[in-house]
Amino acid sequence: MLPPDALPEALFEITIQYDPQFDGLIDEEGLRRLAMGVLQAEGVTGPLEVGVVITTDEEVHALNREYLGHDYKTDVISFGMEDDRDFITPSERPPYLGDIAISYERAAEQAPEYGHSTATEVATLMVHGLLHLLGYDDTNEADREKMHARQSELLANSNFPI
Repeated sequence: MLPPDALPEALFEITIQYDPQFDGLIDEEGLRRLAMGVLQAEGVTGPLEVGVVITTDEEVHALNREYLGHDYKTDVISFGMEDDRDFITPSERPPYLGDIAISYERAAEQAPEYGHSTATEVATLMVHGLLHLLGYDDTNEADREKMHARQSELLANSNFPI
């Protein structure tokens, strides 16, 4: 990955939003730069836009139930725009790759299991969500291993404080 200051920021618009209760806990700029680095490392040429929402466990559960038909809690969900025929990108905007919803509470709960901080777990979940938006899948063991290996490689090569 290129160093963060060498990334062509004009090519990628990464919007990071979070629930106000997590104010001061989210490294918006670090996540934005990590996302740009992942897109660049994956050969995405842009321009494009991605939305990241960091919210409550309850909200991610509701999204999972309403939009995916899965009535269970999860840590991250990706919504790719390639499947949404009704979504129209205004001509003055870059194409919209999709949205990622992350449960901060789930990240905080999982982080000790993986031996790292909540911030690192949020970053890991964002990379996981981005890889889904880029076509990676983890529905079977072989694909899951490939996706997790790439996720680990991207995080290890990033400048995100791990």
